[in-house]
Amino acid sequence: MNSKPKKRLNIEELKSYPGLENYTDEMAEEVIASLETLSILFYEHYQKTIQDKERLKLLSVKEAK
Repeated sequence: MNSKPKKRLNIEELKSYPGLENYTDEMAEEVIASLETLSILFYEHYQKTIQDKERLKLLSVKEAK
């Protein structure tokens, strides 16, 4: 796994993207929180997928014996 430290997007970084320059700080914070939640959900799903594949691999090995 990547050992690079996690860094949360800040308001200034978010506002630097085209179309987001005029967001209020409150709007930007809501977007950042939503992106963070979505990222966590995707990561958890990815981890579960890896675990499921490993389980299937182990089961197929046991059945082949």
